[in-house]
Amino acid sequence: MKFEKHFPTDRLKDYVKYYVVSENEHETEYKVLPTSGLVIGFQYKGQLSSIKDDSTNPLASAGITGITDRYKIFKNSASIGSILVYFTETGFSHFATNPSYELFNVSLSLDSILKNIKWKK
Repeated sequence: MKFEKHFPTDRLKDYVKYYVVSENEHETEYKVLPTSGLVIGFQYKGQLSSIKDDSTNPLASAGITGITDRYKIFKNSASIGSILVYFTETGFSHFATNPSYELFNVSLSLDSILKNIKWKK
């Protein structure tokens, strides 16, 4: 298993806490604890799924998860590779005009959300 944390440049540190490159050769189920900022994830290989009420739901290869107040359960396929961008508490709001609370306890594909976000210039 590979889990590398990288910190942003000074220019981005007000918006991004850190980036993670994660790889796992084995299928694994795991819990993710609540966070205080939005997270954008990209799977460059393999498949990630969420588990809720004993139901497994495959996720898009690029998605965003809003601030949460409870843990989430995920399952990755074997040979998965992901890049995760962890925003600061207000980081994402500097790029989009939509309020971040609209994503509270929600995980969506980037395709579905990018169509509806108004970006700041």
